[in-house]
Amino acid sequence: MKTRLLNSTISAAAAMLLISTSLLAQTTPTVTATPASVTFNYQIGMALPAAQTVALRISTGTPSYTVTITGTNTLWLTATPTTGKLPGSLTVRANPTSLPAGSYAATISVAVPGVPAPVAITVALTVIAPLPTLTLSSNAVTFTVPPSPPLTQMVKLATSGSPLSYTVAIASAPWLTVSPMTGVLLPGSQTALTFAVDASSLLPQAAPYTARVTVSAPNASAASKQQAITVSVTVNSMAPAIASIWPASIPLNSPDTTITIRGGNFYSASVAKAVGVTAPLKTTVLGADVILAVVPATSLNTAATLKVFVSNPQPGGDSANFNLPVGNTAIIQSVVNGASMLPGPVSPGEMITLLGDNLGPNTPAVMADADADGFIDTSLSGVSVTIDGKPAPIIYASASQINVQVPYAAAIGANKTVSLTNGTAPAATATVTIALTAPGIFSLDGSGAGQAALMNANGTLNLPQNPAKIGDVVSFFVTGEGDYAAATIPIRDGYLIPYTLTPLPQESPLPTVSIGGATATVTSAAPVPGWMLGLLLVSATVPGGSTTGAAVPITVTIGAATSPSAVTLAVKP
Repeated sequence: MKTRLLNSTISAAAAMLLISTSLLAQTTPTVTATPASVTFNYQIGMALPAAQTVALRISTGTPSYTVTITGTNTLWLTATPTTGKLPGSLTVRANPTSLPAGSYAATISVAVPGVPAPVAITVALTVIAPLPTLTLSSNAVTFTVPPSPPLTQMVKLATSGSPLSYTVAIASAPWLTVSPMTGVLLPGSQTALTFAVDASSLLPQAAPYTARVTVSAPNASAASKQQAITVSVTVNSMAPAIASIWPASIPLNSPDTTITIRGGNFYSASVAKAVGVTAPLKTTVLGADVILAVVPATSLNTAATLKVFVSNPQPGGDSANFNLPVGNTAIIQSVVNGASMLPGPVSPGEMITLLGDNLGPNTPAVMADADADGFIDTSLSGVSVTIDGKPAPIIYASASQINVQVPYAAAIGANKTVSLTNGTAPAATATVTIALTAPGIFSLDGSGAGQAALMNANGTLNLPQNPAKIGDVVSFFVTGEGDYAAATIPIRDGYLIPYTLTPLPQESPLPTVSIGGATATVTSAAPVPGWMLGLLLVSATVPGGSTTGAAVPITVTIGAATSPSAVTLAVKP
């Protein structure tokens, strides 16, 4: 009986407890946070991340709440308001200033009286490294000319962090180049931009020439992603120089005469002058190396030598004086190969041409053998020429051109004097280099270029309309072959080859002839009967490997020298 009563009592108590618990569960409010987690991302140096809002809701009632933040080093995080009533909201902010790159975490706890456990809001912060900074060693590059080009300077680029790609742009400045124009900068190293200036097109002036160079790195920090480099070039005038004046002399009592002055370091402010002439000469600058100047008639009425010079503003100054004779003085302007009409070394026995002013008679004269001794005379119409002190046979003489033969006894070497006298004083002089050989091929028009004076195998003149065939023997004229006949002809200067001379002396070894890029077989290289020793007739077979056409190049090599390649012949298959 007692046992039954005890069990009944326990059952009643348990029932009361279950009822009480059920009633308690029905009266405990539920708190929720939306969102339940917050994420911030921040790049060092950029703007702080935007604040985020978390909504707090409760199932019943309007109780108060309290906010706490837990975690390691959470001073970067705020959640406001820290107290309030539900329902409500929190404003969550992150201030990662001074935090190093990395990941950070914290928990925002919202405690509500009557709610057994606080509501937890997790917060994650990711801090990433700052944008790299593009740095330049200089934002200005300065050049001064002279010194002479090329001019180069360098600016070094670097990145403070991750790799950076860059590009370079130059505002309109054709005188400036920068290299490289694109590239990638790596951490811990530098890349050099090379600035090069070609000042040859820049005239001297007081103000510097300037250009803007922009270096762009799109992934760099905002303040450094685009930077400018100012390039300035100050061009000072240099000392001018005169190399030649044309004409080399001016006849007495001439009217106003325009002369061409060639040299260097001329520009728009250059002025030609003459010593003793009060006013500067009227000057026209054609380029950095040539100007025109007018010598007034008042300076040409007395035989004299004008000392002409060119003046540039400081710091350039004046050129050296250049003599310009006024009067009927003989002047040798140039000495050229009689076949190629080009300057350069000449050889013993070579036919050469002297070009200039007042050299010989106004009525041209041709070579003569006045004493009928079988040798061309060394005096013609009052003109005589010596080369290295040896009399030269004269082939032709006119006021502007004298053709002579280089004496065989002239010594090999540089700066050998050519001296011409024609009855006026002083003698006209020039210098030449004498080499063992200096071949040139005669052209049909005497210019030293174009169609060769060449005969086909049938004796007709080679022309585009009358070409030679592959395999034909052609013959052409050469001078500058050197002294090859000493063994058979003791006296060679001006020697006229007799028609009875047999056998004719041969160049030995035979010359090498190239026709159309292929080597020809040479069958003969001998003087021409009836003409002077020093004119060589070369016969060669047109090779099978030659190109064909109306203007096939032909050259001859004698000894160590090869003729210029401007002479041609016509060849057909």
